[in-house]
Amino acid sequence: MKQIANYITLGNLLCGLMAISALATGDNNAPLAALSFMGLAAVLDFLDGFVARLLKADGEMGKQLDSLADLVSFGVVPGLIWRHYMLELGYCSSSGFCINQYVWVLIPLAAAWRLARFNVQSVEGPGFVGVPTPMMGLALAAWSLMPHALKQEAFASGCEADLLRFFNQFYVWLYMPLCAAFLMVGETRMIAFKGKLGIWHFAFLAYSVVALLVLPYAAGPLLLLGYLICSVLANFAGKQSNSTS
Repeated sequence: MKQIANYITLGNLLCGLMAISALATGDNNAPLAALSFMGLAAVLDFLDGFVARLLKADGEMGKQLDSLADLVSFGVVPGLIWRHYMLELGYCSSSGFCINQYVWVLIPLAAAWRLARFNVQSVEGPGFVGVPTPMMGLALAAWSLMPHALKQEAFASGCEADLLRFFNQFYVWLYMPLCAAFLMVGETRMIAFKGKLGIWHFAFLAYSVVALLVLPYAAGPLLLLGYLICSVLANFAGKQSNSTS
């Protein structure tokens, strides 16, 4: 019974491997399939922790296994999705050396650093230090919806169309992996949806619902931006509260 949580974690890892297998085909719809596998991996990533706490089976093996699974599902997979679109959008030649073709490696490298630090670092107080790997991985992978929407003209509003074109600029694709790496390994405290929830948690949830309903194809970067803003405001509010108490 106590191994059930670890089996669920292996399911997370399996989803990551299936996503990599889909991307290896080179099919134009492969990133969308990979994103679907990542979504399932995220569900399993939540469930393994929940089951481990329920069965009181928290252990060092589960902790390490969870990090290894997250590295593949939310580090390697979004990095490969990024590489796929750098090539498909013509931002890098598929023949010869091109530095643009390798910016994707920053994503799994930073994810590995953050996950290792999380395993050995004891953090006091609520929240995470640096953007969590699953959150960042899903936000980056959701970028795959934007080229698809532009190609299919599947967006509904002029505002969303403008956002999609902005986020599909060459320099956004080139520098976003660097920004993502910085945010993952940085020391900024981020809100966590564990334990007691505060006003900024609910503000982010409300913002997320609106973003997903109104601008679904641009939701990836918008949700990441909202998470960063709410985390910064929560930190500021916490410091203000401590200074007045």
